[in-house]
Amino acid sequence: MVNDDMPNRIITGALIIKPNIKRFTKTGVVFDDDTSEEDIDVVVFATGYRFDFPFIDESVMKVENNQVSLYKYVFPPKLNPPTLSIIGLVQPFGAIMPISEIQCRWATRVFKDTAKLPSQE
Repeated sequence: MVNDDMPNRIITGALIIKPNIKRFTKTGVVFDDDTSEEDIDVVVFATGYRFDFPFIDESVMKVENNQVSLYKYVFPPKLNPPTLSIIGLVQPFGAIMPISEIQCRWATRVFKDTAKLPSQE
């Protein structure tokens, strides 16, 4: 759960931030600060992710070190005319849905030629 509700859950104690795991016991876990939790049913390792677009030619868009060059985080700058947009490839502090909606609105305007992207020069 990473969304706008997370800070409220932390403040109310519904979500407790713990340090890194030092070791597992038979039924629990010991953390780096030597605190422990017992009767653990499940541990979810949220270690991040690596993204890739193997279906897009690297001459259009290349992923390097989990980074991709997109104009305003939407359009591959090497693609002219702009016929491809990448929606939602951002790391917002809040909800991603409103950002994705605005990106979609902008992309459709560019595709319909009612909005122009600046020249690369």
